[in-house]
Amino acid sequence: MLSEAGLDPYFDAISREAFRLEALAAYAVASESAGLRAYLAGEPFQKSAAGQAFKDYVRSQVEAGIRWHRVRVVRGPLSDYERWECEWGYTVNEQLGYRTFVLDLAEAADPPRLPDYDWWMLDERVVLRFHYDENGAFAGADALDDPGEIAGHRRYRDAALAAAVPFPAYWAAHPQYWRQNWLPARA
Repeated sequence: MLSEAGLDPYFDAISREAFRLEALAAYAVASESAGLRAYLAGEPFQKSAAGQAFKDYVRSQVEAGIRWHRVRVVRGPLSDYERWECEWGYTVNEQLGYRTFVLDLAEAADPPRLPDYDWWMLDERVVLRFHYDENGAFAGADALDDPGEIAGHRRYRDAALAAAVPFPAYWAAHPQYWRQNWLPARA
């Protein structure tokens, strides 16, 4: 199983496309905890060194012509983590050119059948199947490079993208998730 450091060569080799399918309601990432706490407390936007480094990396990739995109699978109503991820993550990522599409299973009339795990597909040459523990912490990844598995994940990607809504449209249609609209009710 690959560690986080073991993933670097795969991402360093991207030449055309990075696609991610995200499906957990929350992830346990140490570098995100301060930002999530600040978001839920109504504090101003928090930047982290790790987050900024990732954004700089993605920006350089997009500027080099590499397509970065994801489908975020949710089941509304959104969790605290998902609202934070949308408002403080995806809105910024969209500005960088990292496109997010949302597949809300509570709203999809006929959602596609997708694997029940998170994964990345890089240049349609490898799929990185991510594993998480029960708290949402990254536990490792498997690299899948069998042509049949790649073809199957390409079909999953295409079906997920066809059923999902571009993030800006999803976010605009769901003001109940905007922090300014739910935070006062918690006070």
